[in-house]
Amino acid sequence: VIAVLLTVIGIAAVLMFWGMMSGFFSPQPKVIIEKATITKIGNKYDISITVRETGGASTKIERAVITGGQLPGETELQLSTTAQQQDTTLSPGQSRTLVYETSQRLTAGVTYYVAVYYTKGNSVERSDLYPVTVR
Repeated sequence: VIAVLLTVIGIAAVLMFWGMMSGFFSPQPKVIIEKATITKIGNKYDISITVRETGGASTKIERAVITGGQLPGETELQLSTTAQQQDTTLSPGQSRTLVYETSQRLTAGVTYYVAVYYTKGNSVERSDLYPVTVR
C-alpha cells in the first residue's frame, strides 16, 4: 500500500512540475499594453497605444478596440492614415507604438478602456484592458 501511494505521489509531482515548466519549452505570444493616450484633433481622436510582446514568441497585432463611457460595447479602431503602412508584427520582447483613430464621440475626462487583439496560434486573443482618459 505504501509503495502504491508513493508511486502515485511521485507521478503527481512529475506532472505538476511538467505543467509549470512546459511554458519555457514552447513559448506562446502574450501582448501587454504599456501605455495609451487619447488626443482630440479636430473632430477625430488619435489613440496612441504602446504594446510589448512578453511571451517569448512572435505575433501580429490584428486590431484595437475601445470600450467604456457611453460607448455601446467594443468599438473597433482604425489605424491612422499616417500609420496604415506601419508593420504590426512584434518579435519576442519587442515594443511598438501604434497610432489609431476614431470619429466616435468621446467625452473629455471620462475613462475608457483600450485593448488589442493579437494572433496566438490559430486563434486571436485579446490583451487585458488598459484604462485611458481623453485629454
